[in-house]
Amino acid sequence: MRNKHPLMKLSPEEMHFLRHWMYDEMHYREGSGPAKQLQREHQAISANLAVIIAAAIPDLAEQWAAGVGPPPAEPPTWPWSKAAIQARLLEARAQLESTGGRQISAQEP
Repeated sequence: MRNKHPLMKLSPEEMHFLRHWMYDEMHYREGSGPAKQLQREHQAISANLAVIIAAAIPDLAEQWAAGVGPPPAEPPTWPWSKAAIQARLLEARAQLESTGGRQISAQEP
């Protein structure tokens, strides 16, 4: 039986950016994509974005699909202020601690 803990809720802008970012990460050999460039401009740490993704999108198949693509049609925008991303990171860590950091694979019943 799947773990029924509530997911971390993201705004549409956050989800849009993170889906672009997952695509950029999977396609890094093709060059730095627009979400990756925004990440660097805002000096965000990749691992921190991954923590937010793990808390909001625990389904590994969904993460994989976002990475494989295609990317969202509209270009990404940076959805956080410096304080906002820190707050979201704390929220994501708390969410993962409450669920034991468990992610869902497509093979789980």
